[in-house]
Amino acid sequence: MAEPRDLKAGDVVRVIGGPFVGDTGPVHSVDQERGRACVLVPIFGDTTTVELPLSDVERVG
Repeated sequence: MAEPRDLKAGDVVRVIGGPFVGDTGPVHSVDQERGRACVLVPIFGDTTTVELPLSDVERVG
């Protein structure tokens, strides 16, 4: 598992906490200062950007 500080745009992550747990998607952007990542997740058949704490995501593969 990659450390959250190693995440970058384009990495594929799995959500491990919060309301989107179990979803996977690519990282759109990372704000290290705020400790947040914007991740593209499928919601109701469409891709939506959600902002999550870095502690709630882990890189896949």
